Amino acid sequence: MNKVWIFLFLIFLSTLSISYSPYYTYTVGVGKQLVRIQDAYEPVKKLHFNVGTLADLFWKNGKLYLADGDNAIVYVTQENISTMEYQITNKIGEGQLIGISGIFVDSEENVYVADSWSQQVLKFSNDGKLLLSISKPTSPIYGQTNDFVPLKLAADRRGNVYVVCQGVTNGLAVFNRYGQFLSFYGANEPKVTFRMILQRILFTESQKAQLLKIRPPSPTSLAIDDFGSVWTVTQGLKEDAIKRFNVAGVNIYPTLDFSSDNFVDLDVDKYGNVYALTSNGLIYIYDNLGNLIFIFGGQSFYENRLGLFRTPVAISVSDEGEIFILDKEDSSITVLRKTNFGKLVLKGVQFYNQGLYLEGENVWNEILKFNSAFILTYKVLGNIEFKKGNYAKAFNYFKIAQDEKGYSEAFWYLRNVWLQKFVGLIFLIVVLLAIFDIVRTLLKRQGIILNKPSAKKKKQHEWQLQIKYSLLFLKNPFDAVYEMKRKNRISPLTAMIFYALLYIENIIIKLVGSPLFVGFEARKINFISLFFDTYKFLFLFVLSNYLVSEISEGEGRFKDIFIGTIEAFLPYILFSVPLALITNFLTLNESFIYNFGMQIIWAWSIIWLVIIIAQIHNFSFSETVKNLILTFFTMILISILIVIIFILVREEVSFLTSLFEELIFRARTK
Repeated sequence: MNKVWIFLFLIFLSTLSISYSPYYTYTVGVGKQLVRIQDAYEPVKKLHFNVGTLADLFWKNGKLYLADGDNAIVYVTQENISTMEYQITNKIGEGQLIGISGIFVDSEENVYVADSWSQQVLKFSNDGKLLLSISKPTSPIYGQTNDFVPLKLAADRRGNVYVVCQGVTNGLAVFNRYGQFLSFYGANEPKVTFRMILQRILFTESQKAQLLKIRPPSPTSLAIDDFGSVWTVTQGLKEDAIKRFNVAGVNIYPTLDFSSDNFVDLDVDKYGNVYALTSNGLIYIYDNLGNLIFIFGGQSFYENRLGLFRTPVAISVSDEGEIFILDKEDSSITVLRKTNFGKLVLKGVQFYNQGLYLEGENVWNEILKFNSAFILTYKVLGNIEFKKGNYAKAFNYFKIAQDEKGYSEAFWYLRNVWLQKFVGLIFLIVVLLAIFDIVRTLLKRQGIILNKPSAKKKKQHEWQLQIKYSLLFLKNPFDAVYEMKRKNRISPLTAMIFYALLYIENIIIKLVGSPLFVGFEARKINFISLFFDTYKFLFLFVLSNYLVSEISEGEGRFKDIFIGTIEAFLPYILFSVPLALITNFLTLNESFIYNFGMQIIWAWSIIWLVIIIAQIHNFSFSETVKNLILTFFTMILISILIVIIFILVREEVSFLTSLFEELIFRARTK
């Protein structure tokens, strides 16, 4: 009976730790894939105020500031300790504002308001006194054609105001504490696609004039952290959607591996962690190094569930780590609070970002017990073991975490230990071999050791001759092409063997190469994808060069081009695998050895390809260059044609499928 009560008691305890959040929480797991983990945040309540449509919110010093877009008022709310509810304690800007789109509160609780309707930025004291008004700058730097419609804003400790202006693509407009325009800051870079390049090459001047000018997207929102760094988020971008700028306006935040192109707002907590909100209700949390910590949240149009949103537009984080999400659909504010697991992880991240690896060891070991799929755990534990001098353990942790820098540094120490252990033995073996060779040479000269009589030269088989003339391409491509064209020394079957060998070697490289150079996921081979990656360029080149050469009166047959192309890449076939094996003895600091080796191989192959094509078709140098340019242009046209055919076939299949389904539906309804 006691055992039954103990069992029921354990079940009761386990239910206390279960989170009933209406969403799942994800993080980056082993293999750099998103994996589901325990909830890090849970929704605790939803705040409603009897006001108009809220446009923005901001948390500061225990107060929640709300921007009422309909009534053009900033409400100051504070949590009542007894009722645990936020109540309006003050109103700012009543009768002085027209249409608010963004607010910011500085350390002195001065309230900055972006009044987009009146096209002004206004600064109020905490008691509602107007301190500063900023309107459209008259400076020519701002631009006469640029409108001044402030949407979001922030201010630094010196009183400089950074403003996101509607339609202004030059970046943030910066004003000093007196409201004078200084410059633009933190602009996004324009994205130039391959399609745009082709349009500008192929289109006429009149067609180019109809194209829109390439302009960078304007930032969507911004934030300033406790360290004074300016952050922006841009909807429509992805890997570089979130930026952190230094004093020169240069982005110093790393490119994100896991991001979204739907970010609408962001905030930064006192530890430098970034909280980014998407238009579909997802919340991304990154540390200040760009590592993804959590993704959670969601969107719901059909039911009003706590923790899901309809039109989320703003996010703010308190000093205690509470998250406030403004849903514009019903002007509600959802409050999310850290779970025990969330507190533990963020505490560990704090130690990690400060470089306090040993101090956070117990925390990260506890996180590992909670969830072994959390990849950041292995990265941190690797740093901890590295600090302790346990390089073998650190090496294994870094390998699991796919941390290139840590893996390389741990490997350097392991290699150093191995060299110290065996370098003496290796040196001794080399010396003994050298002495043996010297003694052998002396004995031969004394006649003590007689040279063996040379055997009669055996007749070489056909396949040996094929290999012999193939290898001639490495030394003398001119003679090799002559032997191939005039005497048919190399058969298409031999070329096909080399083509197959190229694919096999690409597989071997992924299997035997160091993860630092071929990637940690290289051994998870997609054989079909690798097949197309190996041959698509070669086959396109062979076909295109044959078509172009037929028109330009080239002498080469299709067979000659087919054989000559793969023979040009013999340097890659012969030396790429040995070079991949060498990478297992290299760190990132010695990567120049591998890179330089590959550059030599590719340069060798390309030069030999040009020579072989010239000899096959009996072209001069200028004719060869012209032929190759037309070949690459033909390759592009064939690729475009294949894509068009693929799209048409897919649409045709989709149409026939829909028609078939419609016929089945009508047959069943009769």
